[in-house]
Amino acid sequence: MAPIGSAGGVAERHEPGRYHALDALRGVAAFGVLVTHCLQMALPDGTLNHTPLRVFANGRSFVIFFFVLSGTVLATALWNGRRRDGYARYAARRFARLYPPYLVAGLGGMLVAAGTGIVDPAGWLHYLAFTGHPAGTSINPPSWSLVYEIRLSLVMPLICFVILRRPRAAFWAMAVLFLGTEAAFVALRIGQFPYGSADPVAAAVITARFAVCFGVGAFLAWDCHGRRTVFTAVARYPLASFVAALVLMSVLLDQLSLIAAILLIVLALEWPVMGRVLMLPVLLWLGRISYSLYLTHVVLLDGLKTGLSGLLPVPVIVALAIPTALLLAECLYEFVEKPSIAWARRIGRGPAETLAPSV
Repeated sequence: MAPIGSAGGVAERHEPGRYHALDALRGVAAFGVLVTHCLQMALPDGTLNHTPLRVFANGRSFVIFFFVLSGTVLATALWNGRRRDGYARYAARRFARLYPPYLVAGLGGMLVAAGTGIVDPAGWLHYLAFTGHPAGTSINPPSWSLVYEIRLSLVMPLICFVILRRPRAAFWAMAVLFLGTEAAFVALRIGQFPYGSADPVAAAVITARFAVCFGVGAFLAWDCHGRRTVFTAVARYPLASFVAALVLMSVLLDQLSLIAAILLIVLALEWPVMGRVLMLPVLLWLGRISYSLYLTHVVLLDGLKTGLSGLLPVPVIVALAIPTALLLAECLYEFVEKPSIAWARRIGRGPAETLAPSV
């Protein structure tokens, strides 16, 4: 039988607009993280908790969305890919794509910290080594999620293989993993909003929780190409699903943000209204610079706050920060991220074959 991806589906390679819609949606989420941190800087804690803008009280909902989207996009790329790569080449390609912008943003964070008198060589090593230790992620706070992005993208080929070969077993394994991590969170008193841990056991449990997000994203890609159970159900009530997604993201619980991410990804691909909005040039541009924007905006905010505090009111600093963050992200994209993408593509050159196992 033909490999998965050759059958019809909303996410076929020859429908680039639909992939652009997901890129744009990622850009909207990255901009949401920027707005969240700007508002946290300008407003007292708790100001947004009981308002329609509650989703901006904590950017974590957007990050859970990133994880699910990464699972969907990576799984689709693996299953629809025309090239059969060895695992080493796949891992090298992911490193080439993600690490150089991460490195440059971290160097910026180290310079900003040094400007305030904070010099922590141990933290620098943790950051450079992607350990997820709080001493490392404190250099550039958004980097905490990149640690999990790298770790889990490296196991995505295995996740995709198991889903293709044994989808029912993979589903139940994912369910057990979800329940197990929830129990471990309680037993280890990790807390509802973990960003990393110096304790290896807690770090492993946190990684497992986010692995569920990647797995759900991969299952979403599988559903798109197969039975389309989820896609059909969500597309039947697009407006209600969209409202539900916004409400679920505003609750600020990882579990509900996971459901919201599923709804938004399906709507981006299936709901024509949302698809047309996401094809607006400004949103496509946000999608293009989203990774650079996510990596650099907190370093910029810290730098502006350090340099301009006492000279300008905080609201003015925040107002300056938003366009400056977008400009900085564009520069990082052009001079660092784009060459990284080209480097990753060169690594990925190989014999033209389908990557996915036949089913």
